[in-house]
Amino acid sequence: MVANTRKTHGTGRIRPLNGPEPVTVEADEDGRPRRVRLGRIWTPVLAVYDRWRLDDEWWRDRPVRREYWRLALAGGREATIYHDIVLDRWMRQVYG
Repeated sequence: MVANTRKTHGTGRIRPLNGPEPVTVEADEDGRPRRVRLGRIWTPVLAVYDRWRLDDEWWRDRPVRREYWRLALAGGREATIYHDIVLDRWMRQVYG
C-alpha cells in the first residue's frame, strides 16, 4: 500500500507544445506564398500540396481567420504555414 503524503498534485508548469512561430513570407498579388524565410535563408516554394481556410470564434472580439498552406520547399523541405487574416501576419505551424 502507498502512504498518503497529503500533498496536492497539480499540473505543475504547463506549456504549449508545438506552438506556431512567426515566419516571413513573400507572397504574390493573390496571396500565394512564393518564398519562405527560414532563419536567414529565403527558400523558394516548389509546390502547394494543400490549402484550406479556418474561420472560427466569429462571436469574439478577435475571431480566428486563417488561411493555411502545406508547401513543398526547395531542398526537400516541407512546411505548413498560415496567414492570420485578422492580425495580418504569417506563422509557421511546427509539428513533432
